Amino acid sequence: MDSPTNTESLAYFAPPRERNPKGEMRKVGLELELGNLTLERTLEIVRDACGGEIVSDSRTEGAVRDTEFGRFKVEVDSAPLKERSYLRPLEALGLDPDSPTALLVEDSVLQLAREIVPLEVVTPPIPWDRLQELDPLWSALRAAGAQDTRSSLLHAFGLHLNPEPPDFETNTLLAIVRAFLLLEDWIVTTADTDLARLIAPYIRTFPEPYRRKVLQPDYQPDWTAFVDDYLEASPTRNRPLDLLPLLAHLKAPGLEQRVEDWELVKARPTFHYRLPNCELARADWTPAEEWNRWVTIERVANDPALLRELSLAYLDTPDLPLRVQRGSWSAHVAARLTVG
Repeated sequence: MDSPTNTESLAYFAPPRERNPKGEMRKVGLELELGNLTLERTLEIVRDACGGEIVSDSRTEGAVRDTEFGRFKVEVDSAPLKERSYLRPLEALGLDPDSPTALLVEDSVLQLAREIVPLEVVTPPIPWDRLQELDPLWSALRAAGAQDTRSSLLHAFGLHLNPEPPDFETNTLLAIVRAFLLLEDWIVTTADTDLARLIAPYIRTFPEPYRRKVLQPDYQPDWTAFVDDYLEASPTRNRPLDLLPLLAHLKAPGLEQRVEDWELVKARPTFHYRLPNCELARADWTPAEEWNRWVTIERVANDPALLRELSLAYLDTPDLPLRVQRGSWSAHVAARLTVG
């Protein structure tokens, strides 16, 4: 089985199931967190690379509409900044939030926030076989001085992939979850996931009891049990593979009552894969190598024999948190992925 390497990073691998049940090429959306650029400059770069027209919604949010692919969003990735909550003390004193004094305060806040709060470029859903057409955009952002995960110890910036599932059958979703749980630490090792991201709260690994329950070969839940087990172990968005947008799209019952920060969950027919670093500032970087790691997850999911073999091997390891046994398990997975 092929796996991503530096020499292959410019090619976007084909997933084992390229099309959705309608026969259309499956799509994937990208969310890229970056630093050092202003909202206005980032919108201009997206427009110049992708065409379309800039729409400025506020000082923290904007979009480029009418591109060939649809609408690109650019926003400061912070709810308090988007809601301008830092101006509430001034409003309590009777000061107009759009007064020159308030705007001066806002300028200072936004300038300081750029040191630690990323801008997020959110693409529309892109057919996976056209992802390379966005490579000039990433190059243009890099040339403009965009910073990434490794540009500062304070940057827990990520690249999020939102891949459309091959279908919405419970067994299909379960196989991809299993494959991710098995490959997670291999990805952390091979991608050198940044320490700032590992210690931040955004990609906390799944609880070990859930991991071992799901990897049991006789675990064959129906849809309700699949959802219940997931939510019991993971009522949070802050997982490296977040299923909440997908569950919301499929109208799983009771999510509002069972999910933390429910108001932040956006329903969409995709997985929300949050593990990768943003490596934008690295020369010639594109999202290809991270997409290719996702494809590797799907390839394992699509190989029942390998999925079962790796699951049994993992269940045979000591019942310890994944990070404790990183070296040995990651090496075992790497050896199996190079076979065949």
